[in-house]
Amino acid sequence: MKIIDVDAFVCRVPLRKPMWSLQPWREGQTRIAKFIESVIIKISSSDGFEGYGQSVGVQFQGSRILSIGSGCKRLVDKIVSPEIRGETYYDNEVLWRKLHKILKDKTYGRTVLAGVDVALWDLKGKALGIPIYRLLGGGYKKNIRLYASKVPGITDINDEEEITTLVERLKSLRNEGFTSFKIGGGLGLEADMHSVKVARETVGTNCKIMLDAGCVYDLNDALKLGKSLQDLGVEWFEAPLPPNEIDGYVKLSHELDVKIATDVHPEPSQILRMLSRRGIDVVLSDVTFDGGITVSKRIAELTNLYNIEFSTHAGWHISAIGYAASAHLSASVPNLNFQEGRIHFADNPLGNPILKAPLKIENGYLQVPEGPGIGVEVNEEALLRYSE
Repeated sequence: MKIIDVDAFVCRVPLRKPMWSLQPWREGQTRIAKFIESVIIKISSSDGFEGYGQSVGVQFQGSRILSIGSGCKRLVDKIVSPEIRGETYYDNEVLWRKLHKILKDKTYGRTVLAGVDVALWDLKGKALGIPIYRLLGGGYKKNIRLYASKVPGITDINDEEEITTLVERLKSLRNEGFTSFKIGGGLGLEADMHSVKVARETVGTNCKIMLDAGCVYDLNDALKLGKSLQDLGVEWFEAPLPPNEIDGYVKLSHELDVKIATDVHPEPSQILRMLSRRGIDVVLSDVTFDGGITVSKRIAELTNLYNIEFSTHAGWHISAIGYAASAHLSASVPNLNFQEGRIHFADNPLGNPILKAPLKIENGYLQVPEGPGIGVEVNEEALLRYSE
């Protein structure tokens, strides 16, 4: 039950269809993703088990999307591997604290910790022969409701081609079984309002609509937009302000009826500050970025204490390994509303193609894999095709 090796594989593949409006950026620039990059962590043990995890392999810099996989791999090779080789993997949370102390001030440190943490949970689950959600206390759900994310909003309310594209995307997703949709907004007050109106007209009143503003608005504009969104029956208004404007998030939550959501406050201490002031309504946490399952579970427990909703975030860079791990977290959370459902997952080369048996998504629900650990078997031969 000792850790004997820690490997990091930087996997980078082009997207068949470049994704635009992942999140907006200031001055009307949109971020365009033409590739997916993930860092896959593999931890091997003395008793013959292998645990897998995923770290994010990209970072935003203004309107650009940067590759950070090689930097993450260096941290794994130079810091993580020497620190935990020879340690007992059953002590995964002790190891998390040890690594957190070392990595917290390092560039990409939290991201690397996320992948290592998931791999340790996977290793422990495989050794014990039980899925991670049971290690986390049990499963409240076997099938996790997904929302389709992120459906690109329109940038010009007079552009009929953009409007038609939005309508067609929503109809296609509705036909796949999705009943909840997150619009990629932050494209201007008028454009965002029109995107939501078009979405509501397209999917009807029985479906849920969320808007992600990507942190681009100031408080006055966020208040103005929020009042329009609540009139349109929007489920939540996500990341309306820059992350450091905690007071602004509190004010929005107090003054608006629409739920205010955040996926940009990754630390439990940040979430606790907001919860204690009743300053947030929905919290999203990502196991591939925010420090792993250990941190996301802690944040979920805080939200449950304050009787607000928790949602499992899954970024556009998600691999099947990260998605499976996310499902186990989702299953263990009593106050879960949704897991983020990536609309391009079926076309992702790092999705089901790297598994021996696919994750099952039907009618807008993800089936929690029941095997030990993260519940899936990685096809390492397929994975290594994309490794740099």
